[in-house]
Amino acid sequence: MAIRVLRELGKKQSEDFGPGDAVPHIEAVHAAPADPDVAEDPEDRTFCGKQTQDMERVNYQPSDPGAPWLPPDMGEWECRTCAAALRSQ
Repeated sequence: MAIRVLRELGKKQSEDFGPGDAVPHIEAVHAAPADPDVAEDPEDRTFCGKQTQDMERVNYQPSDPGAPWLPPDMGEWECRTCAAALRSQ
């Protein structure tokens, strides 16, 4: 099964620079099934059930079926629910 990796972004005020615009930060990294009609796109919901439309796609594809589903440098933001769903596939 092909998957798409997505970043759920949030915004928070910078603590270092005083008042100003909120800066984006990663809330979580999710996985979603690839859309069967447009393989580059995710389906409407992640494996944990969140809507994908406002998430940012990560340009990453596992190298083989046994490879980790998300980039190693994003492990601290892994959605555990998505990870558990992928393990049960």
